Amino acid sequence: MSLSERVRDTVWPRRGVAGRLGYLALRPLSGIFGLGVGLRGLGYRTGMLRTRQAPIPVVSVGNLAVGGTGKTPVTLWLARNLSARGVHTGILSRGYGGTARGVTIVSRGDGPLVGPELVGDEPVMLAKSFAGPVLTSARRIDGAAAAAELGCAAIVLDDGFQHRAIARAFDLVLMDGRRGPLLPAGPLREPLAALQRADAVVLVDHEDGDSPAPPPPALTRPTFHMRLDAVALVESIERRWREQPIGQLGNRRVVAVTGVARPEGFYAMLRRWDAVIHEVFEYPDHHRYTAEDWQQIARCGHAADLIVTTEKDLVKLEAFPFATGKLVALRIAPEVERAEQLLAAILAAIGMGPDPSLTT
Repeated sequence: MSLSERVRDTVWPRRGVAGRLGYLALRPLSGIFGLGVGLRGLGYRTGMLRTRQAPIPVVSVGNLAVGGTGKTPVTLWLARNLSARGVHTGILSRGYGGTARGVTIVSRGDGPLVGPELVGDEPVMLAKSFAGPVLTSARRIDGAAAAAELGCAAIVLDDGFQHRAIARAFDLVLMDGRRGPLLPAGPLREPLAALQRADAVVLVDHEDGDSPAPPPPALTRPTFHMRLDAVALVESIERRWREQPIGQLGNRRVVAVTGVARPEGFYAMLRRWDAVIHEVFEYPDHHRYTAEDWQQIARCGHAADLIVTTEKDLVKLEAFPFATGKLVALRIAPEVERAEQLLAAILAAIGMGPDPSLTT
């Protein structure tokens, strides 16, 4: 287990003596981190730090807590829905985990042009799933300009809430049940008061379906509920993805392979579809798979019916020669409460629809 995993699993929940001692040791660092966050926010509020206007409207999907709230599935959902309503939409990502530094066109709408080693796993995953432009850029303002040159009328910014250097028409922030102090003693990038910058907040409900995510105290922004659920299996055939029925998981022995921040929800979805988890291979978020990893996974997979992974892991694992039909990914999609109302508000904000009445 890596240091970051120990902090996440032991210190943040303050589990046991080690968790409580670790929390006390890291708490002063959270204070320093919070001071930096506050000074940065003050810089933007006073104009000392510049927010630049992109040539097309920007819709940001972000969160307050690190990793695992469903930003990328919501980014894809939102881009698809805006496109379906006649808005030529692109997706813009930072390209975390890739080596590219400038603007990179990952896709023009007909599949990825580059691999995950250059732009990271999530942009390539989006390029395989979205019939529109996907770009990466560390300077998001440059990426938005490139999207405009490709003919986009709007851009959806994946993980953009903290990237205040680019102005946005709409800020959508996802929140799950995690609370606590700022990093590193807790999971938050910003204090809960930062939610007042949001145009709407989506509360991500728990995997059990019976425990809705609680709204933060004194939240005055419009709120919606969302649940992430598995809707299909995805098989890679000669690097092209094809959907298979999710019901194929029923009573099948599976090897679960994850390289994500919070894999617990993935396992819960497998069990919900009556899969029998035979073995688990759990890697760090954005893990780069090696030939040794492949050999271990494939060897264990001989005793199982399927090897099931996430879509962003499939982007990297499909490069290895698994047996035909053995490796599949779980396709996850959001179910958003009052989705049409939320979409109407976003369309109005980007100048593509009437002004709706948005209520909590």
